[in-house]
Amino acid sequence: MASISNSLMSCRIAAAFPSSLSSSKSRFAAGQQQSRLGLPNYAAGSSSSKFTMSAEWMPGQPRPPYLDGSAPGDFGFDPLRLGEVPENLERFKESELIHARWAMLAVPGILVPEALGLGNWVKAQEWAAIPGGQATYLGNPVPWGNLTTILVIEFLAIAFVEHQRSMEKNPEKKKYPGGAFDPLGYSKDPKKFEELKIKEIKNGRLALLAFVGFCVQQSAYPGTGPLENLATHLADPWHKNIGDILIPRSLLP
Repeated sequence: MASISNSLMSCRIAAAFPSSLSSSKSRFAAGQQQSRLGLPNYAAGSSSSKFTMSAEWMPGQPRPPYLDGSAPGDFGFDPLRLGEVPENLERFKESELIHARWAMLAVPGILVPEALGLGNWVKAQEWAAIPGGQATYLGNPVPWGNLTTILVIEFLAIAFVEHQRSMEKNPEKKKYPGGAFDPLGYSKDPKKFEELKIKEIKNGRLALLAFVGFCVQQSAYPGTGPLENLATHLADPWHKNIGDILIPRSLLP
């Protein structure tokens, strides 16, 4: 009975889609013939080659010619075509990586103190607006914590680091200096190093988006931190969400 039902099913499919089955059969036969003759099967590889040339961030979209996938995290994303000029593209790669690293430091620095009950990142900087205000770190006063001293230290430190980086002419060394910045020697294995580059830029982009989200939340609800906003959302997800920010309150019931 099983063989009879399978035969009937095959007949129904053949009757419903005769042209599809005929074309598939002919392509299959052509592929077998090419294989026997030792010829490459271009028909079989045409779809895969078309897929590899598309932009991974948006299926079906053509990949810009200047984004060949060689850079870590290159998924063909450049809708504004900002990287058409080679010099600009290299500068954008470097800027993205540096900002991503800053964001990966900033996001834990915002979340951890708030999770420990030491205040949120907005209130942590209120001392700077008070004349003679005293800076604190994790609730403890900083000995040299007046605004003028902190600004001078930051300016000198950042100026020195940026000067040292600008002296490096190798674009890869600018982004991945190694040495003291790789104390565990992760870059010694080339294959592992390439994997870590991709992980770094992916996590960095996520941190950049997270920080933008923190800023939007702070603008919508001044004086609140991200964990406080998360708790408010979880307590009333139907009313406390992004719609509460995007939709004018006058339109809400």
